[in-house]
Amino acid sequence: MYWIIILTVSIDQLCKYLVRNFMDYGQSIPLINGVFQLTSHRNAGAAWGIFSGQKIFLISIAIIVIVFGLIYSRKVSDKLTRIAFGFFIGGAMGNVVDRLIFGEVTDMFEVTFINYPIFNTADVFLVSGAILLMISTYRESKTQKNLS
Repeated sequence: MYWIIILTVSIDQLCKYLVRNFMDYGQSIPLINGVFQLTSHRNAGAAWGIFSGQKIFLISIAIIVIVFGLIYSRKVSDKLTRIAFGFFIGGAMGNVVDRLIFGEVTDMFEVTFINYPIFNTADVFLVSGAILLMISTYRESKTQKNLS
């Protein structure tokens, strides 16, 4: 699981480095016209800018989630669950790194056909980890139910 955390943080920070250093702030590069584009954006809050300027609060919440995730993940042996925790913890760490170094996160993925916040690779890993954790939990509950 630890290699997944290291890999996700590394991928996240590389993508954010590329956006910060090779795109102008606000610049957009269409990837699928009218659907999806890369946009150089910064966010001092969470999704849709909620908790904007609450850096200490957001870092504190993320650190609590990371610590509990690390503690709990050591108690599980299921491979999917460990991968889920690796993605989730790595995503949280990626955004914490940004907040600690820059005071805000670098976002770059913009879905243009709906009103959705611009997000980053750490967010993708966080959501992927959460989805995998739900699948793992559902799968485990089905196994337990079949054993009863």
